[in-house]
Amino acid sequence: MTYKFYKKNDYDIMEYVFFSLTDFIDYLDNTPVNYSGLGTRILKSESKDYSFCQTKSLEEAKELCKFGYKEDYEKLIDLKIKLEKFIKLSTTKKKQYNYYVGFAPDVKAYLEGNPLSMLNKTDNIRKKVDIYMNSSYSYFVSSKAIFNRGVIILTLIEILESLGFGVDFHLFEMSYSNNMIHYSSFLIKKETERINPLKFNFSLCNPSWIRRLHFRLIEETPDITSSWSKGYGCPCRLETIEKIIDLNDNDIVLPTISELGILGNNLVDDANAVFSYINKHSENDFKLEYIKKN
Repeated sequence: MTYKFYKKNDYDIMEYVFFSLTDFIDYLDNTPVNYSGLGTRILKSESKDYSFCQTKSLEEAKELCKFGYKEDYEKLIDLKIKLEKFIKLSTTKKKQYNYYVGFAPDVKAYLEGNPLSMLNKTDNIRKKVDIYMNSSYSYFVSSKAIFNRGVIILTLIEILESLGFGVDFHLFEMSYSNNMIHYSSFLIKKETERINPLKFNFSLCNPSWIRRLHFRLIEETPDITSSWSKGYGCPCRLETIEKIIDLNDNDIVLPTISELGILGNNLVDDANAVFSYINKHSENDFKLEYIKKN
């Protein structure tokens, strides 16, 4: 784990980089709450509100993060399988061109004396996509909307991998209070690894990822100030994220659940909203096709 406090684009940034989920839990276990910054407030990470957190305690949330969240796993897989049947990508076709060597002769070019008399195609190089997802969400977001987003993102990553795309998946939490930003990041899947739904079920689909574990991280942050004493900040929107993270044109950035258009009422509707957002905001060699309802 690394931590630093710095200024960027008029923001005071408290940034954590965690090397694994275990690294994250170890930090939470071994760092005291910063009462000098927060004051004497009720710690939301220790809330008894099960409907809000979907876990009974902070300790339960830590265990599920480390060892896997199995309670809704069958539901996750069932929905993911249903969604996989619908998802289609339209990819950019390889371009054909004339060159000195190739897979077939261009007779016309040869008869004309053109030295570029062989037909060739662009190499079928494995493409790499970086997906960045802000796992933060507001107080009013439902657990169903959180769950649907997790199912959609897990399915999308598996589809991209099956088509030969290498995917680096960056999960982060970025929230703000006044001009202060709390930012923690995890590279939880490298392009050489396959996505493991059981491993990431908790962090992507369970509200306690934010409402217990990241609330606790904010409570323990050394540079936290009294501006966070009554709340845990607001999720950063795309405009702010782009000012903090250095991104490439083909990176896929998934900001707040509301910006993605996820409502939590219908999985297909939510998937279409996410696909529309990705197609509009990223530049890749594929487009996600709209899912038609039966």
